[in-house]
Amino acid sequence: MEFTCMQLRRCLWVAATSASLCGLSAVARAALSAPTDKHVSFVASGPAGMTIEGSTSDLELADEGDTIVITVALANLTTGIGLRDKHMKEKYLEVPRFPSATLRVARSSLRIPAAGDKVGLDVPSSVTLHGQTKTVTVHYEAKRDGSSLESRGTFRINMGDFGIVVPSYLGVTVKPDVEVSANFRVAGS
Repeated sequence: MEFTCMQLRRCLWVAATSASLCGLSAVARAALSAPTDKHVSFVASGPAGMTIEGSTSDLELADEGDTIVITVALANLTTGIGLRDKHMKEKYLEVPRFPSATLRVARSSLRIPAAGDKVGLDVPSSVTLHGQTKTVTVHYEAKRDGSSLESRGTFRINMGDFGIVVPSYLGVTVKPDVEVSANFRVAGS
């Protein structure tokens, strides 16, 4: 039982659970090589109920031993308005200088649900954005359905903490706090 618990902690937060060590290992490899149904989004708000939503599906997973790393390429992040996207990428995020954002999570802080179950936890993580790395708390939920696992994580950042100028256009300024979420699915064999 101790070995199984150690294996679960070493699995990706979106990997499978205690069906068997072989199945668990296969799902962990699948999680790192081919996440599907990927979606990363942010929500920023401004005065008078203004909401700006942006999204991308450019999410990759990597295994660095004791750490799981989620990297999001920022070049394809869109809000649905071309001019706003251009300003976001060139003026605020400075994508040519800082092409991606990363989230690093210690494997030891993750829990994997049993088949048919769901878990939800707050875990300490680090985010690197705009050349700055800060600690954040990520709330994640993972649900196991058969041989696949669906994961969703959310956290909040303050743009100023990452050296990002708070966006303002024609006198309308966005609030500095932004909610970020990511979800994806991995399948085992």
